[in-house]
Amino acid sequence: MLEGKTIKKSILTALCFVVVASQAMAAGSGNHQHMDHSMMHHGDTPSSGKHSGMSKKQGHHMNHGHHMGSASGEPAKQEEVTKTIHLDAADEMKFNFKQQLDISQGDVVKFVVTNTGKINHEFSIGNESEQEKHRAMMRNMPDMVHEDGNSITVKPGETKELIWKFHGDPKVVFACNIPGHSEAGMMHRMTVGE
Repeated sequence: MLEGKTIKKSILTALCFVVVASQAMAAGSGNHQHMDHSMMHHGDTPSSGKHSGMSKKQGHHMNHGHHMGSASGEPAKQEEVTKTIHLDAADEMKFNFKQQLDISQGDVVKFVVTNTGKINHEFSIGNESEQEKHRAMMRNMPDMVHEDGNSITVKPGETKELIWKFHGDPKVVFACNIPGHSEAGMMHRMTVGE
């Protein structure tokens, strides 16, 4: 029985990798996409009885360490930051932005995200289509943890930063794609100015 569960996890993981890699290739090189799945961790293997880089207590976990661009822009560096926006991710399924979202094409924004709740939350940047695909992937792999260029997972009480250069599609969606969160209202749509 354990072997069957392990095989199912391995198949799901392989499918996730194929889907994400296909999306990155389809998006083209204009988005500067680079994928590094070396940080992926999966459950027990029948032969070893050990988790790959994890304790048994942590359970099934997946960390995507790729640096993805988007139709809405791309990751940027600290020295490029032109604006800083602080926000809280709350268990009431809301992003509480501390500043007005006055963002224009070409702005490099450092988002400082604090999880004020008791459960994990995600902060992801993309257009509507990208967020829908991300949500679908998260439904299949709900324990996925993000450290991507366009998404971060923030644990309770933790503060993380995401630095993003806005260019391209002006219709931007900020979302938490952990299953049920965006559907409960944890998303914000905006139009980036000229």
